[in-house]
Amino acid sequence: MSRAGVRGRVAGGVLALMVTLSAGARVPDAGVPDAGVVPDAGVAEAPRFAWPRLQVIAHVESSDIVEAGGIPVALRAVHVKENVRELVQRFADAFRDGGLYVPPGKEQAQYANNAVMLTALDPKRRITYTVVMMPQQDGTTTLYLGEANHALARPPEAAGDFAPLPPQANGVLRVNAEGSRTLSFQVPLTGPQVEAFYDDALVKAGWKRGDEAGLYSRTGAELRLTHQPTKDGQRGVVLIYQQRAR
Repeated sequence: MSRAGVRGRVAGGVLALMVTLSAGARVPDAGVPDAGVVPDAGVAEAPRFAWPRLQVIAHVESSDIVEAGGIPVALRAVHVKENVRELVQRFADAFRDGGLYVPPGKEQAQYANNAVMLTALDPKRRITYTVVMMPQQDGTTTLYLGEANHALARPPEAAGDFAPLPPQANGVLRVNAEGSRTLSFQVPLTGPQVEAFYDDALVKAGWKRGDEAGLYSRTGAELRLTHQPTKDGQRGVVLIYQQRAR
């Protein structure tokens, strides 16, 4: 697969994890505490939050701007030496020291496969910051850093979806990136029911099943289906559409 193809798949998959929270977190105009700090009228506004400095091994993905649910999201990924346990505290401290509001643990999203997600809000600038920490076998960590700018949001467009949605789909999030598009949602179906729905719907739409489970293809495009159970008993579904060379 080309570098652009890998890039699109990584961006699409990770966004399905993180922007559901970062772009989906509605930043209110008022009522969100500013980390307990009340600025004086004569004090200059605090600088915009900057991600903490880490021991970077490699930049996995360069910075991309994608649109998720009508909200522009800046996304980048890095491979760092620090382990996840150390990073959780490092990011929590950095968020609070930066004057951001960090929701309580019960309001923070959780993800399977030992990955950890943490988010914080800048209610004045209407920006949410999200980090996904994915531990590696050698004790290092791959980080996905996202910034969702709600101040620049526009109404999302449902027209032109690349795949149908089950009738009971809810919490739908649409992500558009260069060369790829992502649909993520929840639905009160079992895993086999989700797979049966898309086996039928996609084949009727001209897609061919691939050798790999959840993979479909047609001329000039590839579609990948993944799903996992959610805490509320539904199924979290992610569909990634990727353009490919003819």
